[in-house]
Amino acid sequence: MNIYVTRDSVAAGDDVDAPHAKTFATPQPLSLDQAVRLIVSSNYLPSIAGGLATWSVASGIPIAVVAQQWKEPRMLFLTGDEKTLDRSANLLRLHFSYFAQREPDVVLDVLTRLSLRAH
Repeated sequence: MNIYVTRDSVAAGDDVDAPHAKTFATPQPLSLDQAVRLIVSSNYLPSIAGGLATWSVASGIPIAVVAQQWKEPRMLFLTGDEKTLDRSANLLRLHFSYFAQREPDVVLDVLTRLSLRAH
């Protein structure tokens, strides 16, 4: 399985190699939770002075919130509709959006209540 990731820049100097694209190759398919944990544990996301960076992860839908001060990512949709994910064949695409030092519980709450379709 290949996981193609991009992320927002965290500062003007970080824009040099934006969108910070990287591909991770795994010998077997991973769940969304496993894929997010792999990326987070790889140190792909930059550390922020003060230790309070907040990120969301999306793949067609928001799937997780990652906070520098949290030990683990918090998943939003573990068993979402696979057709909604940004994937093709053996490639899953993930994007990490940077929320600066916003309170991660607030970001999580907003994304949990987010509706992407009219009811």
